[in-house]
Amino acid sequence: MRILSFPRLVLPLILATALSGASTFPAQASKGTADAVEETKVLPKARPERPVLMLVSIDNQTMRVFAGSELVYRSDVSTGKPGNDTPTGIFSVLEKRRYHESNIYSQAPMPFMQRLTWSGIALHESGDVPDYPASHGCVRLPAGFAKKLFGFTGIGAHVLIADDEVSPRPISHDKLFYPGGRPADIANPAASVVSATVKPMQRKDSGSLLTFGEPQEDVAANPIGVSLPVSDGYVMRTGFDPSLTPVGEDDGFEFPQSKEPIRILVTQRTGRELVRDIQMMLNQLGFDAGEADGLIGADTGAAILRYQKSRGEQPTGAVSVALARQLHLDTGRGAFSTGHIYVRQGFKPLFDAPVFLNDAEQPLGTHFLTALPHRDEQERLQWVYVTLSDNISASALLDIKESYGYRTTTAQSALNRIVMPQYVRKRLTTMMVPGSSLVITDGGLSSESHKGTDFIVLTD
Repeated sequence: MRILSFPRLVLPLILATALSGASTFPAQASKGTADAVEETKVLPKARPERPVLMLVSIDNQTMRVFAGSELVYRSDVSTGKPGNDTPTGIFSVLEKRRYHESNIYSQAPMPFMQRLTWSGIALHESGDVPDYPASHGCVRLPAGFAKKLFGFTGIGAHVLIADDEVSPRPISHDKLFYPGGRPADIANPAASVVSATVKPMQRKDSGSLLTFGEPQEDVAANPIGVSLPVSDGYVMRTGFDPSLTPVGEDDGFEFPQSKEPIRILVTQRTGRELVRDIQMMLNQLGFDAGEADGLIGADTGAAILRYQKSRGEQPTGAVSVALARQLHLDTGRGAFSTGHIYVRQGFKPLFDAPVFLNDAEQPLGTHFLTALPHRDEQERLQWVYVTLSDNISASALLDIKESYGYRTTTAQSALNRIVMPQYVRKRLTTMMVPGSSLVITDGGLSSESHKGTDFIVLTD
């Protein structure tokens, strides 16, 4: 099958406009400069009340640690060597162990381990942290720093890994969530814009392309050497059918008692989710696609062939967005929703719902946004964001069209295109607390976003 190559989002060096008044975001210092050492030489001992964000640059072999909007530490690191590259993308701390050993690499010690994926990528202490990539895929940390960082972070703290050195920037937008109202001095929506240039490049398979009949295998290396959960661990949607008219507030949803931060993913409806919808609609029309599990097996292929023949079409048995659109018409369902929103808390699903994406054939890009307590009005929230470089591959299960040349994408433009049901906005605003995050991306749920995780996005 021909895989179309789609634009890579490359973050240019664009200086952002600061918040009106004094900015709380520190000026960036180059690696190894006296300013960098002087500003960030001591990591606070106490775990901060403000959300912690860790940013790893593979090009610079550095990690910067933010508490809220304040840069509190910078350290050298060593990432994966060629052939064992550290994946880039959006992660969070899933597990912490003061001492751990790899059962793949000769019981190699991995003190102060902070797991980023269940397939084996982690932050951990090492006695060998050269200024170049040297690990088997993990992020090696210097001894003193690893111990202090272990005490500084909590489960769920976000880690962003990118080639470039990226920084959080303030953002204000009507599509974001402001319980208690937007602060009076919030940044202008047009301010602090970092754009990403789109150019042709192909993404490695992150789990949204499907093979006939079998669950996908985990493709990442497992340098930690921990057994993965039994079964493929993929978390399908709830029983809610996204093809039907969106439900209102009386659908039985109960707000969680926990006040933990929530995790939100807005993405193209693709991969297993789209296949599942196709199976459900084929079954509704009487073509017997088998269990609606999102896996393309013999029953699904045969059902598609029978459906295509019934319409007088050339039978191919292929799944595609075009097939899903036609099935929507034939089953009398509403407009075809191109996007989906997923919400988790404490690594567990809360709810999900369809969203519509304007200009769905254009890539959204990959953007991480997180809510922070406002610096002056602590009961209100402000938002910051990071735009990450990404490789986007087209497939028959993705609505993005093949494109050549260059264009730009920003977090602001991605937010502009999301049309979210009002009941969803109301729920999210009610549950929004500092540390909550919103991830926007094109590739659907990745193969790493299974049970016991936040939303992991792989961008390489």
